[in-house]
Amino acid sequence: SYLLERREEYPADLPDGVLILTAGVDVQDDRLEYEIVGWGKGEQSWGIEYGIIMGKPDQDSTWQMLSDKLDTVWRFENGLGLKVACTFVDSGGHYTSEVYKFCKANEYRKIFAIKGKGGPGYPLIYSKGRSKKENCLYFVLGVDGGKAKILSRLSIKQPGDGYCHFPLDEKRGYDQTYFKGLFSERPRHKKVNGQIKVVWEKIGGANRRNEPLDVRNYAQAALALLPVNFDALEKRLKSMAPGSEYATNTAQKQPQKRKYGVVNRGIRV
Repeated sequence: SYLLERREEYPADLPDGVLILTAGVDVQDDRLEYEIVGWGKGEQSWGIEYGIIMGKPDQDSTWQMLSDKLDTVWRFENGLGLKVACTFVDSGGHYTSEVYKFCKANEYRKIFAIKGKGGPGYPLIYSKGRSKKENCLYFVLGVDGGKAKILSRLSIKQPGDGYCHFPLDEKRGYDQTYFKGLFSERPRHKKVNGQIKVVWEKIGGANRRNEPLDVRNYAQAALALLPVNFDALEKRLKSMAPGSEYATNTAQKQPQKRKYGVVNRGIRV
């Protein structure tokens, strides 16, 4: 992949240009896969970390590890730090209830459950609702439009609006397997009930892993949910003393009951 060849050396956790962090999480039967993405002006993006948390989603420890990862402070070269401002967690697998419980307990951290809706014409954030049992806020995403936007951005060759940066350090998870997953699907025109429709199909068989494409889509949607003013964020970052940290959301510290082994410490703003 040409993306593998153009990976860059980052001088620190966060390269200059990043103004806000979002995350996407995919839930499988034996693991969670996540990506933390940095965003800057013109929605230029920087892959910060792609990782796998091994553990069944019905185990408290699995969600604790995710909680800790989302509480990480990522730092620039000058010591200034950012936390993830918003996270979308897929609830569409076999562990919907567990996802809802975790997200419900962490709504104040802007960690939200999502459901994907396939088909053309749906906006990236299509609708929202609450689960009956857990009263968990969830968002329905028009995933096909989001995937098309990602593939379009991956074809941009020069840094600028929409360009996607990836780090050279493979410890961050951006290796050949990742990029194969990022290009695991493509749109095809197909006749459905007598009408020609665009459907997304896996390339190279149904067993090919597509989590990298999905989690990037969720992280992109998490950015779309936030009212982001990149100029204001840049001004705020420049005014902060090196070594300080913040998450670009409005969450306040709240004492929370221990749920699913997660102690919610709040986010410094």
